[in-house]
Amino acid sequence: MPEVDVAPGAWRGIDELAELIGAYCWVENRIFELSGVWATAASSSPGSGLPPALRVWCAGLSRRHGLLAARWAERLPVRAGVDRAALVCAPAGPLGGALLALAAAPDARVGVGAMVEAVLPCLQDVYEVHGQTATPVSEGSVLEVLAGAHRDLAAEISGGRTLLEGSANGLTRDAALGLLVERAFVETHVFPAVHAS
Repeated sequence: MPEVDVAPGAWRGIDELAELIGAYCWVENRIFELSGVWATAASSSPGSGLPPALRVWCAGLSRRHGLLAARWAERLPVRAGVDRAALVCAPAGPLGGALLALAAAPDARVGVGAMVEAVLPCLQDVYEVHGQTATPVSEGSVLEVLAGAHRDLAAEISGGRTLLEGSANGLTRDAALGLLVERAFVETHVFPAVHAS
């Protein structure tokens, strides 16, 4: 898991903050989409696919992250000549490809495992670093979202791990996929500094 590297609070200009919030919104939308697909996907054969408890967990994850994407979108800056929707895009770097690889996992259990063990913890680390480095004067509304998101992520990770460990079908892990996701978060330089341990 990445190691959190916290620097003292630095002033983020409106352009930097807009790019960061746009990236958060994009990531949250991807989590919403991926977990929604896993929650509703039909099993290709008996014994494949997710057990009911994991489907319900994925449905809840999808709903929460869809709402969080909307909260981030509300915090995009309103500026003359700036298309707010255009700010919501994949950040430069490998994160878009890593989440595509996650979506292409041959078994939903592999995707859910990587979501629980890599995506959510990495995002939690990013939000934690941002929360510790944000200036309350200029980022008060952002800090509000970060605090709630950080708390929800902790509960989601804990609940997801419990369900995966207790899954009757067993957990299919893909260590390479998890490492790909972790590296992608580290190499996405728009995010506050989270360094691989």
